[in-house]
Amino acid sequence: MKPLVSIITPSYNQGRFIRETIESVLSQDYDNIEYIVVDGVSTDDSLEIIKEYEGRLTYISEKDKGQSDAINKGFRMAQGDIVAWLNSDDVYEPHCISRAVEEFQKNDKLGLVYGDGYIIDADSNKLKVFEYTEKFDYWKLVNFWDYIMQPATFFKRETLQKVNYLDVNLHYCMDWDLWIRLAAVSEVKYIPELLACSREYGDTKTSTGGDKRLEEITGLLQKYSGKKKPLGVASYKASTFYTKHANDIWPIRKFAGLYLTYKHKWLNKQMPVRYADGWIGKRYSMVVPGYVNSVQMMVDVLLPSNLPQEVSIYLNEKKVEDKIITRCGMEKIEIYIENANKLNEICLVCSHVSKVGNGDKRYLALKVVDILCLQ
Repeated sequence: MKPLVSIITPSYNQGRFIRETIESVLSQDYDNIEYIVVDGVSTDDSLEIIKEYEGRLTYISEKDKGQSDAINKGFRMAQGDIVAWLNSDDVYEPHCISRAVEEFQKNDKLGLVYGDGYIIDADSNKLKVFEYTEKFDYWKLVNFWDYIMQPATFFKRETLQKVNYLDVNLHYCMDWDLWIRLAAVSEVKYIPELLACSREYGDTKTSTGGDKRLEEITGLLQKYSGKKKPLGVASYKASTFYTKHANDIWPIRKFAGLYLTYKHKWLNKQMPVRYADGWIGKRYSMVVPGYVNSVQMMVDVLLPSNLPQEVSIYLNEKKVEDKIITRCGMEKIEIYIENANKLNEICLVCSHVSKVGNGDKRYLALKVVDILCLQ
């Protein structure tokens, strides 16, 4: 039997967009959908449009304490095994619900799946594909930025209940906060397919949040990374500065753009990269959820010029071991986690790197062949 999927749409004075949103849900090829619209007593024509779909959706219209509170009302009403929320100015791509359900049916340990999506304007023109979505990287989500596009996400209702829904105290990054908490208690899967459209125009919260949004993001990054200055804070400060001055006179606007470009290039050089082929440079970090008791890494030192290689192993910024590798070949690195933190950061710092050559300009230390997280 197909699992029931519950879609929640929070609504407030989005009459010019909400019909398109509703149609994108009700026109899906998946036939076991519960659709709940939570309206905050709109004063435009939103309610009249919603009422046209009576019998095909459930709706309530009452005062709420903001977007997160409205969405949580819908979550608590939901009966589906799989849930999601779609804002009243965003839309689904055809077949997206079927595609998400397919992934959940393949793996019962999944708590969250997400895909790619389009950015659309106020007239529903597809401007571009949201370029920042990538394969799930917990370290980057906790320390740097939110690369998950909210409308393209689906999650298990039981997992959502376990983490106690959205944080109603957050107004700009409640979705980012939720992804971190869901990933702390369940597995996450990226679907490299276009699932939804996120609408960007001048009145959105992301566009107008300014310093309040920056303050909220800074608090989130500090909370989950456990660091006073996580890398992402510098990134969002630069982006906020640029947004503030994007419409100023030319010299100021130009300076803001140059500063943003410079800052992001500098930040990219600080990122702990593990390349697609497994190689790492001098430093590599990863974050694992609290249910992981130990991590086993199989590493391969392929460059004789990197011998002997001393690898310092850190757990939550405290050194736990120095491992000296004296020969080329496979070696096992094991990290045991005794504390009960929800999130734990593991960092490898290698003593030196070498240039590979043969056209490869990277400076590399060793190859991480496999990572196994044990519960």
